[in-house]
Amino acid sequence: MSEPLFSVENLHVAYHKGQRNVVDGVSFEVRAGDRLGLVGESGCGKSTLGRAAMRLLSDDAQVGGQVKFQGRSVFDLSPSELRRFRGEAVALIFQDPMTRLDPLMTIGEHCLETLKAHEPSLSAQQAKQRAIDTLKSVKIPESRWAQFPHEFSGGMRQRVAIALALLLNPRLMVADEPTTSLDVTVSAQILQELTRLCTEREMGLILISHDLAMVAEYCDRIAVMYDGKIVETGTTQSVFQNPQHEYTRSLIGAALHLQKKTDTRREAHLPDGEPVSSDTVPILRLRNLRQHFALERNWMAQWFDRSDQTIRAVDDINLELSTGEILGLVGESGCGKSTLSRTILQLLHPTSGEVEFWSRLDPPRSSAASPAASSDSDGVSRSSRLPQSTNDDRAKCVRSLVHPSVGFARRSQTAG
Repeated sequence: MSEPLFSVENLHVAYHKGQRNVVDGVSFEVRAGDRLGLVGESGCGKSTLGRAAMRLLSDDAQVGGQVKFQGRSVFDLSPSELRRFRGEAVALIFQDPMTRLDPLMTIGEHCLETLKAHEPSLSAQQAKQRAIDTLKSVKIPESRWAQFPHEFSGGMRQRVAIALALLLNPRLMVADEPTTSLDVTVSAQILQELTRLCTEREMGLILISHDLAMVAEYCDRIAVMYDGKIVETGTTQSVFQNPQHEYTRSLIGAALHLQKKTDTRREAHLPDGEPVSSDTVPILRLRNLRQHFALERNWMAQWFDRSDQTIRAVDDINLELSTGEILGLVGESGCGKSTLSRTILQLLHPTSGEVEFWSRLDPPRSSAASPAASSDSDGVSRSSRLPQSTNDDRAKCVRSLVHPSVGFARRSQTAG
């Protein structure tokens, strides 16, 4: 049998000396063309395992065992060899694309910097053309080349991160929840592209995910991780059809339970227990809400191309939401969902239209009349898909939780 492309042997990882292992005695192999799905609950050590294998953990981390790529120990690589290893040999797609993207660089600059660092022999024209072709393969048009990461939706940023990983044609791809912020259509297209590359280029893929259905469809082998250990491994078909470990059975059972269709419907109620009536005053009302962005171009591009380059992220939205109602807003990545939520919260000032909000603490108020009126978060809060965008890396969890409550109490005392 041929030598494995990538192997992990008895890997142990603790974040600090004296702490318990978050990865405990993990071993597995990936051969050229293999697609391994690594599944498990949140906090079981999946992402830590991927980062340890790439030597991306801090110096305080205690790492034991062996990680080998094509028979050579990753832990013995010199700094220059490690630089080539990351990107050219193995590429890592992070769960949060902003850990890969520099907010001060355009998307085009990200691509060119990556290619120049690893393939300096490429001409500027060759590098740009390869980058544009790779971006198009993940559905990013050439017109977005000169834009910055903050001008992209979360799903589009993730597609850019995937394109950067594909630029150098790596032998192994480690994808850590690569489709979390993508809609089902784009997610399927990108995973089909990754599986195609595995077959055509004999590339290995480690897909870290909690989505069992996705792993079952796109991976040929699966490893189930629980409490830092791999408790079961085998072909996808054998693990799903005949799970051996109790945790694997509970994981598959939970996934099947979520997929069961039910006709049960809950009656919406107000906080005091009264059913929602048809004449309830809407707690939120949007009227002809628009949020448009103009693509910045140099004067020469504007002179030769007079076409409209406006991105209509939110275009003439009207909706009402009453107390007790739950509104589901769905659509593909880049369609304007997140921009709409930011506009409602006045994190972005609308191009036109109105946002009216009412709560039991305040009378109805409109963002059109007073933009600052809706800027606080006493009545409206937002849960971000990526916790890093709301948590301060310099603050402990307790401070992050207490700080908003203290601020609200002070404003209440001032108002009183």
